[in-house]
Amino acid sequence: MLPSILIGLAIAAVCAAIVARGIHNRRKGGGGCSCGGSCGSCGCSGLCHPPSRNNSTPQKGSAPWS
Repeated sequence: MLPSILIGLAIAAVCAAIVARGIHNRRKGGGGCSCGGSCGSCGCSGLCHPPSRNNSTPQKGSAPWS
């Protein structure tokens, strides 16, 4: 019983480390894909870097005449 619990905890720790590393990379600007940084030629670049929405509302503090 104890070896099964230890093996389960080890597998859970590895999975948690993988997820934490992915979150860390994503927050630091790294993509979730393996295109190596040249996402322009990657077929899945739309998944990692979705097109930005064109927000027509003015930004806070910006003058409407500028």
